[in-house]
Amino acid sequence: MTGYKFVIGIFIYGQITYKLFGKTKNNTKMVKTVSIMLIQDPEKIEILNEPTRRQILRLLSDREMTLTQIANELGLSKRSVWYHLRVLLSKDLIVLSRKRVNIYGIEEKYYRAKASMMIGDFNKSSKKIREETLESNRDVVIGYLCAKDPQRPISDEEIEKMTKQFTKTVQEIIENDGNGYKTRNQTKLAIYRKAFKKLEENKWI
Repeated sequence: MTGYKFVIGIFIYGQITYKLFGKTKNNTKMVKTVSIMLIQDPEKIEILNEPTRRQILRLLSDREMTLTQIANELGLSKRSVWYHLRVLLSKDLIVLSRKRVNIYGIEEKYYRAKASMMIGDFNKSSKKIREETLESNRDVVIGYLCAKDPQRPISDEEIEKMTKQFTKTVQEIIENDGNGYKTRNQTKLAIYRKAFKKLEENKWI
């Protein structure tokens, strides 16, 4: 990979570890990831929404894994997983975080997502993806309404308006204040809390 160099780590228990580093005062720097990334390229948004790639990104969101580990976790062939990894690598959605030569002399490559959570820009997504996003967010809004006030009568029209406003608010939060969280779940939790708080303050929900 351009701009990186391989640094041989120390030999421990018969294993040699290679890591992809940049330069710091110790001449080492781990690949950094962010909490959330808003994807604005329509082509990348389509790639993100392919089911198998979505599963792979979920696995790599909070930890690094090898091709074999991913294949075993998803019950897929290594060939199939490698195809999807190449696509994600080519679009800079995942990175090769480190390499290791195991005790059998086999090189293992570890991959990691560039962000714990990736979301496509709603306005730059295809009609199909926008509809899928609204359907998913509609379930979130309904769940919130049930927990908040189970007896309150709410029309389908109200739910639809709330869903669209929730979707818009979530993206605004991501654009302005979407980082600083450690895991995918914590990122989603923080963003959804802020979104519902804003909806309540503006009496949209």
